[in-house]
Amino acid sequence: MLAHERPMSRTVLSLFSLLWVLIPRVALANDDVLTRVRSWFSNLGKPTPPPEEEEEDLGARNTFTVNPLALRHAQLGIEYERAIGGRLSLYAAPEFSYGRTPEAWALGLAGTLGTRLFVLGTAPSGIFFGPELSVNYQLRFQDHVKRRGLGLGLGGSVGWTLVLFDRFTLSAGFSAQYRSIPDLESPQEGALRVEIVPTPRLAFGVAF
Repeated sequence: MLAHERPMSRTVLSLFSLLWVLIPRVALANDDVLTRVRSWFSNLGKPTPPPEEEEEDLGARNTFTVNPLALRHAQLGIEYERAIGGRLSLYAAPEFSYGRTPEAWALGLAGTLGTRLFVLGTAPSGIFFGPELSVNYQLRFQDHVKRRGLGLGLGGSVGWTLVLFDRFTLSAGFSAQYRSIPDLESPQEGALRVEIVPTPRLAFGVAF
């Protein structure tokens, strides 16, 4: 009688142990199912949230270039460009000139600010056009007399820029400005002369 009761006791204990492990898991599973059902009912009639969009990699957003063809117009030919979005960029180009003789010296400081709209490609790479504005300051010292003047310019540019491997850039194009330039050699104070300044562009540099 005792020999038969021992295996039965072990079987009962095993069943209790198994139930002790399984019952909490079953309860958790039922709770998870109830949570999903409640969530489904609570979301009925609500619009489906839009899928998360991955950020688009636009590549290099800045360029620093040198245009040797600008040197003949007393321009440094140095330019910094920053892309804003995929179709627009802003750029700045400084200008500097200095001349000296035994009797006089002259200094010219200027800068051009402009924007480029890219009709093909992604800024700063592609085909573009856009307006630009320049400011021109000149200072001249001769015969112990110092004269100075300020002029403005307005124009536009068109061209094509290629960015290679997000590291290097090549650009070709053309710009022209209608400029009022201080005429410091004129006897009249504040005299200006008007010029159309064309500048071909064949620039190279770095992108980052």
